[in-house]
Amino acid sequence: MKSAWLFFAFITPVIMTGCSAPVDPLASRAKSELSIEKSDSEGISIEEVIAKTKDQGTEPDAFHLIRAKVGSGKGDTFDAKSSEFLVSEIPKGEHASDANHDPDNCPFCRAREAKAPTVVVRLVGKDGNPFPSSAEKLLSLKRGQHVMLHGKAKFDEELNYVNIEANGLRLID
Repeated sequence: MKSAWLFFAFITPVIMTGCSAPVDPLASRAKSELSIEKSDSEGISIEEVIAKTKDQGTEPDAFHLIRAKVGSGKGDTFDAKSSEFLVSEIPKGEHASDANHDPDNCPFCRAREAKAPTVVVRLVGKDGNPFPSSAEKLLSLKRGQHVMLHGKAKFDEELNYVNIEANGLRLID
């Protein structure tokens, strides 16, 4: 009888907790703080962000709704130790509609990517600080996904480099 109680005492907690994976509190916080609602706005392209930041009339701290594709042909997409990742322009025209198109092996896409600015996104929380973990792990982002970003953009023409400090993100269907 005593062994039955011991068995029950040890097995019950195992059954009650189930087999679900533990929830990462940082990932939960990131998803909560960065989530943006779907809107009627289509957002602006990276090219349009660059034009706006070059324009003298644009405030440097203006927020933009930017559409982009996760990943670029210019190195590793995700930083393993911070919430920074690379994005690129969403393809237009015939390349946009072909699901089987591989931009990494397309000579036209690779030539366009070589001329395109490097675009780094840094995800920041409500406190304005970046998350200390990979955006890939925090939000389950994958290379090739299309995203809508809400944030401030800065363009360095000399280095052909765009930095987007994003306080909002959602996947585009």
